[in-house]
Amino acid sequence: MWWWLATPVSLRHAPIDPAQKLDCVSYAPFRGAQSPLNSTLQISAEQIAADLKQLAAVTGCVRTYSVDNGLDQVPALAQKAGLKVIHGIWLGSDRLKNRMQIETTIALAKEYPGVISSIMVGNEVLLRGEMTVQDLAASIRQVKAQVGPIPVSYA
Repeated sequence: MWWWLATPVSLRHAPIDPAQKLDCVSYAPFRGAQSPLNSTLQISAEQIAADLKQLAAVTGCVRTYSVDNGLDQVPALAQKAGLKVIHGIWLGSDRLKNRMQIETTIALAKEYPGVISSIMVGNEVLLRGEMTVQDLAASIRQVKAQVGPIPVSYA
């Protein structure tokens, strides 16, 4: 039964119109041995800009998950590429790092309100069990209170 479920299926045509762009795509800038688990890694603006230039050909929006590893550069570079950003805030059990993620995102939202179309707070932090519902709700309220009309949610 498992073999049958995993059997490849040939498609006659792409599931999307090739003349259309995707609404949004998840974006992580890591290549080769680069890893988000390396907290000292900073992806260069040139590498991110090259990625966003390619993505602009197929989408009008990118979804990020944190401000770490140089991802804080995405809104400025997305603006140059003509892209919108669904900006993610990575939260976990480290309260100091959470505060940095939130403060950086709030500053970026204020600087790029026409680029950041929405903010996702937490990125599965409840699924990972690294934060309580009450703490997550407080973080969402904190962000929402400071970013004006930009929609704020949890993923």
